[in-house]
Amino acid sequence: MKKRFLMLLTVLLICTGIAAGVWKNRAGSAVPNSPLPNYSAGSPVDTSTASVSADDENTELLLTAADFLADYDRLWKILDENYFYFPYLEKQGINVESLRLSTRSQLEERITDADGFYFLLEFMFRKMQNFAHLDIVTPAGFDIMQKYYNSDGAPDNGWKTALQDPQAQAFYTHLKKSGETQSVRNRNQMAPAKVNASYDSQLNAAIFKITSFDDGVMERDRDLIREYLIRLGDVEIDHIIFDISGNEGGSDLYWQENIVAPFGGSWEWTTRCYLRDTELMRSYFFHDFNPKPVIGISGGRLPEGVEELCLTHYFDIPRNISADAMLEGDAHRARRWVVTDGQVYSSADSFSAFCRETGWATVIGQTTGGDGKGLSPILVLLPRTGILVRFSGLAAESPDGELNAIAGTRPDIQTRLSGEDVYELIKRISEL
Repeated sequence: MKKRFLMLLTVLLICTGIAAGVWKNRAGSAVPNSPLPNYSAGSPVDTSTASVSADDENTELLLTAADFLADYDRLWKILDENYFYFPYLEKQGINVESLRLSTRSQLEERITDADGFYFLLEFMFRKMQNFAHLDIVTPAGFDIMQKYYNSDGAPDNGWKTALQDPQAQAFYTHLKKSGETQSVRNRNQMAPAKVNASYDSQLNAAIFKITSFDDGVMERDRDLIREYLIRLGDVEIDHIIFDISGNEGGSDLYWQENIVAPFGGSWEWTTRCYLRDTELMRSYFFHDFNPKPVIGISGGRLPEGVEELCLTHYFDIPRNISADAMLEGDAHRARRWVVTDGQVYSSADSFSAFCRETGWATVIGQTTGGDGKGLSPILVLLPRTGILVRFSGLAAESPDGELNAIAGTRPDIQTRLSGEDVYELIKRISEL
């Protein structure tokens, strides 16, 4: 069970477009029975003024202005201690302290209900570019996380604790029933994954344009991709191109099962992750991964930014894919390519990094948006309202020895060409 769960954590950056929203520019099991409201340092927040009534027929949230302010201040205390990208955001021209104060003023002056508080936090995270998966959990994201972390047999951990909290259950039941939030749910709902498969006889190339790694349609797309590859058995084919430009992620399981597995083989790689030694991070990662101080890294080699972001510990995650080949002939022997751009994010970035690290395919295009190489974003429960906030608790190292969320994944071949132009470039390169 533990091995299976760690795999899920590794491969599920839970539906980036659904759980994190669509406004981003870049876009381990935990200690059992550790109550999420007590994760941050300091005394737990008194939740006595917040009350809830939830059932299938009615959900009533009885919240006061004091509840919103208490949750807001608690959120920022947790972010100050655990969200380590503030120095980077400051360099990007984002005045974090000014944003914190101005948002709090708006909260005091205008916000009178839970829906308004939800929208205000959402807007604030947009101002911070939703960097490193920093965002509010949407109703759709909440339901998806229930599937993976709160199902029968799922181990006890920080994710499960947060999702099972009665106030969180009540808040998201309310939000899903609120007519005022219908538009937000719609725009945060990622469009179904689409695969466009075609054959270019001039290039002798099969081309798969994949706009999302949405695990909700993984089986449908798996059948489409595999059937098309099998049909290519009687066609001369030199190249197979997976164009993931514009793909903002979804699930690593999608690309592992739908793209890599049909070709078979065994692939092994290791992801190094950096983090801070805080109470919250200990709850999520220290129990199973046993992080070590960065000061002990042989040779003192550290990616740029580790010291500036006050990342104190690290651990390595061994990963592997092994599958029997289902393809024969030219399709199996064809040279594989992956096309990327700056919109490639989360699990789509993870696929790009896998190709770079293992040589499974040649990556061509632009540097990705990054933040795909760690584990699932952690959850922070705001105990009075029940709102869940998430962000990446780890900073993974890219194939080029940089922090992946900041630097992205660089392609093997850099070009600003796109679409048919990059396909033509692939043909020219192969003829050299």
